[in-house]
Amino acid sequence: GDPPLGTPTSGSRRSALAEAADLVAERVSQDIRTICFLRSRRGIELIRKFTIENLERRGRKDLAGKVSPYRAGYTPQQRRKIESDLVEGRLLAVISTDALELGIDIGELDAAVCVTFPGTVAGLRQMWGRAGRTRPGLAVYIAGQDALDQYFCRHPDEFLDRPVEAAILDHNSPEIAAQHVVAAAFELPVTGEDEAFFGPGLAGLTESLLAQGKLRKAGSGLVPHRPGFVAADISLRSSSAKSVAVVDRDSGEIIGTVETGRAFTTLHPGAVYMHLGASYEVEQLDMDNGQALVRTFDDEWYTRPKMETDIHIERVIESKFTHGIQLSFGEVSVSDQVIGFQRISTEDQEAIDLIDLELPEQEFRTQGLWYTVPQEMTASLPLNALLGALHATEHSQIAVLPLIAMCDRWDIGGLSTNIHSQTGEATIFIYDGHPGGIGITRRGYEMFGQLLGDALGLVSECPCDSGCPSCVQSPKCGNLNEPLFKQGAIDLMQTLADSR
Repeated sequence: GDPPLGTPTSGSRRSALAEAADLVAERVSQDIRTICFLRSRRGIELIRKFTIENLERRGRKDLAGKVSPYRAGYTPQQRRKIESDLVEGRLLAVISTDALELGIDIGELDAAVCVTFPGTVAGLRQMWGRAGRTRPGLAVYIAGQDALDQYFCRHPDEFLDRPVEAAILDHNSPEIAAQHVVAAAFELPVTGEDEAFFGPGLAGLTESLLAQGKLRKAGSGLVPHRPGFVAADISLRSSSAKSVAVVDRDSGEIIGTVETGRAFTTLHPGAVYMHLGASYEVEQLDMDNGQALVRTFDDEWYTRPKMETDIHIERVIESKFTHGIQLSFGEVSVSDQVIGFQRISTEDQEAIDLIDLELPEQEFRTQGLWYTVPQEMTASLPLNALLGALHATEHSQIAVLPLIAMCDRWDIGGLSTNIHSQTGEATIFIYDGHPGGIGITRRGYEMFGQLLGDALGLVSECPCDSGCPSCVQSPKCGNLNEPLFKQGAIDLMQTLADSR
């Protein structure tokens, strides 16, 4: 289903979260066991809140306790309780991120609702498969405003018939390989003969792990330096295993955890952090001790970080001239800094204000593609229009990259600039959001023609006047979606498409 449009020219639609809450409340009031999936952690907390408000309007406040959110970042005890309550029928509905998508037996469910496209067709089928295993079930998809959601609403046949995407994993990524070598050393001491399994880079990797104190010599092989089950510390969803504890100031309790890489964007001072249906405001972030102090919070706003990103090209791996541009793939260093945050009204999604922050830079090395746009292609555009056209082009290409690589836009970052210090020209970068890179943008480089064509179709088909969340706006934009020039992006990409 596609939530109804407010005004066609603006492109804005009724919130998919509100639509989902209506649907879940209706199912719960009919005693239908339901699971509702959404990628956003904040979003699942909001759906749960809206569902309970909807039940109260129906005069069924007694059912509020039978609806629970579920996501990564809860403590193991909190997660086990929700799982057992669902299996044993004490819960009628769980609003979950993809943390419940795989590997957990949660029994027989009647309805599976997927809110917004989960990034891959494989993920959607996995989520829908949670319902109706032994008797008829209901599978629902509620489209969001995001670009891929609206792309599939305009092309439903492609959505339903599309083959499952190619999975991408670079097992030679130093970040991934290092963790797996240590885990393997727990099972059996690692020796030079294990190159047969880990490849020719094993010697350099084990030397580095010895120097870091993660491995030690034992007889003729290497074993973990620390005792304990190593694999338990390896995250299946990120190459970073470290996390920041979220501590309730009043009770002193650890109420949850957040991966270190997400701490500055999620737990910066003043951030609103949602957890098990309750809201907290972050008072202090102490990265040295790995904890954030929060206090309970009941105002009607949420927060969105403003970022500053810089990219340095470290090494060109491949380069080619195509579609009238020089396209490159290689290693890049990305530095991110949270420089402020917006407070946004929960009621109407309008920005209340922008508050400045001073936080340290985070830097990581990854893989990316980039291309320079010749001046003759953009000569007619004033500076702000040029910046807006480049920015909108970058957003649209990030939005459609999941169509050819098994990822979602949250796995990918980007930067566009009218002049880059190393290329000396207008440049667009798209990079893997995971340190070391996992092969996402390599596929974008290899299939750039399809990436360009999909992005051009996405933007030119959208009926909005000047850009909306369904085409060139991005929910993760560090510049808060400014500036963007939709027609400029269409003209630029059409020029590239015509320059084969």
